[in-house]
Amino acid sequence: MASRLSFGLGPAGSHEEQPSHQALSGKSRPRAWLQGGTPAPLYRATSWTWCSGMLFSRIFTVFPLRFLASKLSTCIQLSYRTEHMRTLSSSKAAAGHMDFMRKAHILVSVLVDVALGVLLMWWLYRDDHIAMLANTLVPAADRVARQLEELLQWLMGAPAGLKMNRALDQVLGRFFLYHIHLWISYIHLMSPFIQGILWYGGLSACLGLTFALSLLSDMVALFTFHIYCFYVYGARLYCLKIYGLSSLWRLFRGKKWNVLRQRVDSCSYDLDQLFIGMLLFTILLFLLPTTALYYLVFTLLRLVVVLFQGVLHLSLDFINSFPLFAIALRICRPYRLAEGVKFRVLCEEPGTALHLLMEINPLKCSTLVQTYRTPTNSCYPRDSWAALVKKLFVGELIYPWRHKSTKTD
Repeated sequence: MASRLSFGLGPAGSHEEQPSHQALSGKSRPRAWLQGGTPAPLYRATSWTWCSGMLFSRIFTVFPLRFLASKLSTCIQLSYRTEHMRTLSSSKAAAGHMDFMRKAHILVSVLVDVALGVLLMWWLYRDDHIAMLANTLVPAADRVARQLEELLQWLMGAPAGLKMNRALDQVLGRFFLYHIHLWISYIHLMSPFIQGILWYGGLSACLGLTFALSLLSDMVALFTFHIYCFYVYGARLYCLKIYGLSSLWRLFRGKKWNVLRQRVDSCSYDLDQLFIGMLLFTILLFLLPTTALYYLVFTLLRLVVVLFQGVLHLSLDFINSFPLFAIALRICRPYRLAEGVKFRVLCEEPGTALHLLMEINPLKCSTLVQTYRTPTNSCYPRDSWAALVKKLFVGELIYPWRHKSTKTD
């Protein structure tokens, strides 16, 4: 609801306009706990998270553990939440309006995150849903492995009536079948411990819904590791043949790639080189359809996993950065966040004072989200759609949406 003020303008009157939302909301004095620090109850409630973050920063400085922590979504979220706890527990006063809003948003975001996590944990441990999930997860993983085995048996025959290279088809099919048998044995070996892992993993929801989503992302990566291995094998073999064919094609045209100058230069080849190049080009060209078929199938499976993990990462980024406090303030008290004022003439009669009505323009929702959105390690895709299609065509590896501060493989 806009705040209105009606007044008269006389000869000696002077009125000052406050055009920005910082100036309009500057009259309200920030709370002491947001300016100076966190109250004792909140500090005690978050002390365990802060201490665990300190332990995390000390332990994971060793290179193998640091590399592993940079790849796990749970460790990245723990580091990010620890930074939030340090901001809230800091004794340094808020420097201005933006710092005050950032602290308020972090506090509201943490409280909502923990509340959603406790609600999820209550659902998991009510009516023994953990056991139900464990009894569903192991057969589902076993079923996926069996379906992959049937898919490979189909590829080793004549898929869709296509004529494949028999020798290479059998070699690739048996190679992947061996890995599936290893994966099925691993699932059966881990099946007695799945319920315990889920039971203790569900306790992470007390730290917030974001921790549960991060743990779910890591579990998806673990249970689909065999699909990732199949994709890497197929992509590397396909990429090797694509680059080999491109190099041999330059040989037929009398060209070569200049490594020093990073360009294609002219080159003269003798008869022996052209003959060997023709033989290699023919072999790679006729083996390419078989390799491309395996690469296409495993790439589609990999894209499904990457899409699911990308949705989880975007959900994490939304919970961590969405300005809940600013949105609530915009709904309840829109005059606290305004982008300016406007005047409307009420009474304009000759010989009388000019009466104006001042109305406050609330800040637009799009501008509000863009202004007060908490900066995070955004996990949006690094490449455009054209670059992604090019990578898929030439066989370069694609990875899940990662945080920009982390280094991809």
